[in-house]
Amino acid sequence: MLKVGALVLALLWTLVAAFGLVWNFRKEQQETLEMARVQARAMAEKMIGYRHWNASHGGVYVEMSPTTPPNPYLADVPEREVVTPSGRILTMVNPAYMLREVFQLEQSLLGLTGRITSLRPINPANAPDAWERAALEQLELGEEEVAGVVEGGQGGFLRLMRPLQTSADCLKCHASQGDEIGSLRGGLSVSVTIAPLYEIRRPNMWLAMLGTVLFWLLGLAIIVGGGWRLNAQARQRRAAEDRVTFLDQYDRLTGLPNKRTVLATLEIELARARKKERPFCLILVDIDGFRKINNALGHGRGDQLLLQAGDRLAAVVGGRGIVGHFGSGAFPLMLPHVGGTVEAGHVIQELLSTFKEPFMIDGQEVFMTLCCGITLFPADGDDAGRLLQNAAGAMHSAKAKGKGSFSFFAPAMNDQAMEQMQLESELRRALESDELILHYQPQVDAGSGRVIGAEALVRWQHPRLGLLMPDRFLSVAEESGLMLALGDWVLGAACQQLRAWKEQGGPLLPVAINLSASQFQQDGLVRHFEQTLSFFEVNPRHLVIEVTESTLMTDTAQALSTMERLKQLGLRLSIDDFGTGYSSLSYLKHLPIDSLKIDQSFVRDLPQDADSRSIVAAILALAESLNLNILAEGVETSDQLEFLRDKGCVNIQGFLFSRPLSADAFTAWVDKRSNPPV
Repeated sequence: MLKVGALVLALLWTLVAAFGLVWNFRKEQQETLEMARVQARAMAEKMIGYRHWNASHGGVYVEMSPTTPPNPYLADVPEREVVTPSGRILTMVNPAYMLREVFQLEQSLLGLTGRITSLRPINPANAPDAWERAALEQLELGEEEVAGVVEGGQGGFLRLMRPLQTSADCLKCHASQGDEIGSLRGGLSVSVTIAPLYEIRRPNMWLAMLGTVLFWLLGLAIIVGGGWRLNAQARQRRAAEDRVTFLDQYDRLTGLPNKRTVLATLEIELARARKKERPFCLILVDIDGFRKINNALGHGRGDQLLLQAGDRLAAVVGGRGIVGHFGSGAFPLMLPHVGGTVEAGHVIQELLSTFKEPFMIDGQEVFMTLCCGITLFPADGDDAGRLLQNAAGAMHSAKAKGKGSFSFFAPAMNDQAMEQMQLESELRRALESDELILHYQPQVDAGSGRVIGAEALVRWQHPRLGLLMPDRFLSVAEESGLMLALGDWVLGAACQQLRAWKEQGGPLLPVAINLSASQFQQDGLVRHFEQTLSFFEVNPRHLVIEVTESTLMTDTAQALSTMERLKQLGLRLSIDDFGTGYSSLSYLKHLPIDSLKIDQSFVRDLPQDADSRSIVAAILALAESLNLNILAEGVETSDQLEFLRDKGCVNIQGFLFSRPLSADAFTAWVDKRSNPPV
């Protein structure tokens, strides 16, 4: 629109400039004609003055010559010729004769022509031409001057005529013709060639035209420049508006439809499905453990993964439907052309298959799996909200099966999904209302029976469901982003209990707490530990930090730096669930750790299972070679204890000695072991 406006304005400006050129040209023409008129008037006035002077003297005498013969019309004048004493012959020249001679001289010198003419000429040679006749007629009507341009050679002529009136001096010659004083005798006609005057005025004309052209170019430049700037501003405004619209309707990172657009599109597609009475498939895809992956790789690399994941999903869906993005690792897939469970199953297999190929991030291979929840219209629901809720329930059911799983919606899933959502809401409240508590499981030296420490384990004293174990709510905390807050609570509660035991004279034993991957990778972790220990006045030697080896192996350089700084605070470091991850022995020897914990999955089948015996023996040998303390968890039978003790592992944790206890029960248990009854 702005371009059209600029073009119209430029056209109008061009028309104005063209009008200016024409006006300047006409103005120069008029001024040239005025110059010619001035010359003609000057000559006419001069000639009329000559005539009056001649007439007032009754004629003048000039020397007779071939160019000035005697005037035949003065033949009746007795003294037409006179002879001077020296013998020169002079002839009388009347005003008309004299003016003719002067006109001839003016024409030869200045290019100006003129003559005396009349409607009743005495001399036929003075008869008027057509223009002169018309001018004389106008003079008879009372005009004081008649002028006009006559076309002809050399660019035309300006012709001007002034009236010649009879004066008293003229009567001696013209009284016989019936003329009276004041009567119109004839006219003095003067012609000025215009072409030479045009040449004189041409520089002014070119200068005026050049000025007009320059002014036109300046205006055109302003119009074009202004139009371009306004157009650029309009483009920027439209781009900003498009950007706002895009951000309102599409995901900023992946460019896929966001939740608002997905819901609107889903309503439209459902309306079409109802009208055509055809089925409709909605799949909710979620990347397994994406929050952990994102924390491990960093948000920049995590964004790259999401971008690639969105591209793969869109490639699989193709023209069969629409892919959206709800944030994090959740992608809804609307498939209006997929009819039933069999066809939907084929799509799911394609999705799972394409994610078997690794993703490349900065030259590093990253493997990801999907969990998919599938719901169908109209079998599972009739509106967008219900279908999304059903797909979410099916997706959570798939996650419960394990990574890389999928599940079709079943009515019971809604109840499960609602319970998970309610649990998440209640967990947020629990973090603020002292519903969480710590239980402490003793760690014992099996050789001496001495209590060497405890592991702090979180419990949720739910007002409705009773005491909940971690396996009931830790997954909710991870998926909802509450793991950091939960970990901070555990650290604060453990330090608070250590200070309480110190003030009460209770057991001053090392307490181990588990550090989640999200906690371990958060900025300011070391500073947070330092501030917490200082606030509760806890000796760092009384706190043991347990980190899984999979957390350490995500980014070994960062892990090494973080652990060294934690070690500098005086904290003890332990690798939890050792043997279940993918740790590299070359890195393990460089980590500033104090101990290893043998995972209970290896202890459970001791001493019957040969593989478990071999793995435990290898871990014990590794710990001895690296001069590390080692502790076996999950010990529940005397046979397990006997095997471990025979292999040199005396630090034990498990139900064989005690289940996790409340703080007061743990204190009593320790006192009882320290002071056995006599």
